[in-house]
Amino acid sequence: MIKLYFLSFLFLWCCVNLYSNSVDNITSKPVRFYTPSEYKSDAQVWSISKGEYDDVYFATNEGIVLYDGVRWEKYVTPSECIMRSVFYDEENKVAYSGGVNEFGYWKYDEYGNLQYTVLYENSPSAPTQEFWKIAKVPGSRLVYFESPLSLLVYDMVTGKITPLADDGMRFHFLFIVGEKVYVQQNNYLYRLDGYEKQMITDQLENFYLVYMSLASDGRLRLFSSEKGTLLLDERGKIEKHISYETNMRITSMSRLGEDYLVGTGNTGFYRIDENGTVLSKVGEQMGLKNTVLSVGVNNKGDIWLGLNGGIMMIEESVKEESLLLDPKESIGYVYCAVDREEQLYVGTNKGLFYMNKEDKQTKFVLVPESKGQVWDLYHIGDEVVVAHNKGLFSVFNGTFREIKHSGVYTLVPIPSRPGYYISGNYVGLSLYEMKDGKLTFCNNISGYDDLVQNCVFDKDGNLWITHSRRGYMRLRFDNNYTSIVESEIYTVPTTLSKRAFMVKVGNDLIFMNNEGGVYKYNELNNTLQSDEYYATLLSTINRDILRIQAFDDRFWQINEDGVCLLQKNYNKVMVNAGLFARMKDQFIPKGFRKVIQLQDSIYAIGLENGLGIMNITALNGQSSMKKPHIRKAEIVGELENRLLSLEEGNLSIPAHINMVRLWLTALNRERQVEYRIVERGDKWENSSGGYIQLSYLRSGDFTLEIRSTNGYGIHSETSQVMLHIASPWYATTYAYIFYSLLVVVIVFLIYEVILIQTRRKEEKIRLNEERKRKGEMERYQLNCLQEELGNKNSKLMSITMLGVQNNTFLKKIKDAVSDIDTGQSSVIKQQVQRIVKDIERQLNDQSGWDNFAEHFNNTCNGFFDRLIEKHPKLTNSDLRLCAYIRLNLSTKEIASLMNVSSSSVEMAKYRLRKKLELDESVALPYYLTEVIATLKSFVND
Repeated sequence: MIKLYFLSFLFLWCCVNLYSNSVDNITSKPVRFYTPSEYKSDAQVWSISKGEYDDVYFATNEGIVLYDGVRWEKYVTPSECIMRSVFYDEENKVAYSGGVNEFGYWKYDEYGNLQYTVLYENSPSAPTQEFWKIAKVPGSRLVYFESPLSLLVYDMVTGKITPLADDGMRFHFLFIVGEKVYVQQNNYLYRLDGYEKQMITDQLENFYLVYMSLASDGRLRLFSSEKGTLLLDERGKIEKHISYETNMRITSMSRLGEDYLVGTGNTGFYRIDENGTVLSKVGEQMGLKNTVLSVGVNNKGDIWLGLNGGIMMIEESVKEESLLLDPKESIGYVYCAVDREEQLYVGTNKGLFYMNKEDKQTKFVLVPESKGQVWDLYHIGDEVVVAHNKGLFSVFNGTFREIKHSGVYTLVPIPSRPGYYISGNYVGLSLYEMKDGKLTFCNNISGYDDLVQNCVFDKDGNLWITHSRRGYMRLRFDNNYTSIVESEIYTVPTTLSKRAFMVKVGNDLIFMNNEGGVYKYNELNNTLQSDEYYATLLSTINRDILRIQAFDDRFWQINEDGVCLLQKNYNKVMVNAGLFARMKDQFIPKGFRKVIQLQDSIYAIGLENGLGIMNITALNGQSSMKKPHIRKAEIVGELENRLLSLEEGNLSIPAHINMVRLWLTALNRERQVEYRIVERGDKWENSSGGYIQLSYLRSGDFTLEIRSTNGYGIHSETSQVMLHIASPWYATTYAYIFYSLLVVVIVFLIYEVILIQTRRKEEKIRLNEERKRKGEMERYQLNCLQEELGNKNSKLMSITMLGVQNNTFLKKIKDAVSDIDTGQSSVIKQQVQRIVKDIERQLNDQSGWDNFAEHFNNTCNGFFDRLIEKHPKLTNSDLRLCAYIRLNLSTKEIASLMNVSSSSVEMAKYRLRKKLELDESVALPYYLTEVIATLKSFVND
């Protein structure tokens, strides 16, 4: 990750302007320093050249380094040549490089990598040549490569390399001025016309050039390393000699507009005007501790310095942002600032500091009595009022005066009482009054004794306070502002949010939270209600808020990544996002960040040891975002990545690729882009970091659209790329021919299979019909058997019931006969006894049981056989009882058949359960029925 060092170098404007006391004139542009480990090459950077889009080329001891505006890449020649110079040819889109004993050119291949073609290699036996300068005039076919020993001319059409004729004098640096090429040899300056030299002057004794340019009047201006500049007239005579303003030894130069960019070997970097006046400087005391070996400017206008120990970039293209930092890095976290005519005051966690804006160097001075936390500063009358953790103080003419001894966070004027103020303190509220031009303490206000960090008056004179735990609180005071006569707490719907904000816009007081809610106070129902107008107005910036502030028609939102500005002009709203993003690493802690208005169009944000300055006038005129450009495309694989060809401007992606990453350049400073595949719908996807990633690709032709965005609805023009995602091997033309042949073969085979299956099916149908007939016959026979079995069961039941009836009848006859009076005749008595014995003999006759048992056993499928097999100890009486229980006869009926009493039957059942070893939970009829059911199931199967 790029490590940012924000250096404070002072723009010492020597020319007079109308705004000599403006804050803009004591600030510097953001600066980035890149270490060798970041750009992955040697520390010494000898030459710089801008390329296409945001490309910048650097020549180092280890090869060529390319920065495409997002990422760094190093390229090395096969011979690992030490590079001394680099020059980008915009017409032919190639970068020429010169080094030790060779030179050649670099060009992007179809994969987005630079490929090297060697043009010249010095003979091993020849003296060493180092090619320090390269020159090519636009429209020309000739490229000049200069070393101290020779000047070689390369013809791009023929490929021929021709040494320029010379008289044995050493060559000095080569220059392009306008559309002409110049070279110095000893005291002479020549203009090159093809392969010919034309002398311009011979008056350069001990004046070794490092740069040449055209003055505003068209004359040649020559710059030496240490001896100032020369102006030549039309005849090549020295017309004017201008010494440098400072004792500097120039090593490299470039142009930016009308100004000169000067790199030195001893005193840093300068920006000077045409008269040699120093406009700005970066020296050792500001962080530039290395010799400036090369100077360049990219296509955006940013200044690049190749150092003896790294690379530095001054973001000159950023017109709206600048820095004001303490060179000693000792003032701490800056919470607030006030801009006066001659001084700029800043309040920090270490105290109150000031600097004189007319001084020749940035120097912050501590007001000794102010040590501690300075929460806010106010310009009231002739004084600067200081809200401090120790109390309220004022500064006037260097005098630090105590107004009240108690911690104060904020101070607000009372709209209805001019000259009166209320302060929000650590433990409540206080009243102040302006007397004789000085702010004086009046009294503490009773009725509220909690911390007050933020408070605002509404148009009705109510004071509103934001409270971290309670939401919003409305206070009303008595006429003398000595006590609170009314207070009420208001809340708004939230889910996770704990942040509440108040913003006063004109007479309107707006209540907000960082979940997107926007509310206003409704006096009729005494509640906070959603406000559609301001919710719509602030919808573009109202998210992830750390703080919201309003200055007239300007709304500032501070979030995690930077600052967003919304400016309202009638019904038109302009949004600028990502402001101060370069200073993110220098931001003070979240809870103390806020935007500070220094002048009407100049705002600041507190940093560690300084201020970030924003001139919104420059914002309004900033150029629109450029269309992004695809630099590389690569397949992202599990084991390794592989680059795709960009030769035809479209992307052909192999089949079965799950992810493709496109590396972009020509991005905005936030490096945010949106992209979509048109055929997939209208939804735009977001990406940052300088690339986009396409996933879940299916075969076909698609249109990819890419545009830069600031994340708040402002976009660049759209770049379009056609994507051709190849079909897999099984969806190619040859595959379809194979499929056609395969279909024919399959149809033939299917026909044969169907024919065989038809025959088999017919045979199967025949066999099934035979089995069906056989099954029907078996079911008929089974039904007959079941019918016969049912008849037998009915007959058996009838026989049994008949036996019950006969035994019952016989018992009745026996009882009737036994009741006959035989006392008068012994003969009758004997006859009665004989009849009773016959009846009992008939009741006890077992011959009927044997027939019944045989018939019952056959009818019930061997019931007795199975029962005896399982319980061999059962007697005939037990078997007889089991049969009667199986027939579901009652105890009384069983007693009649067995010619015993009912109690005897119950006792017999009890003994039977013991013999059968049945658990109490198992019913005797159920058990015997289950045995028969099993036999019956067997018969059915």
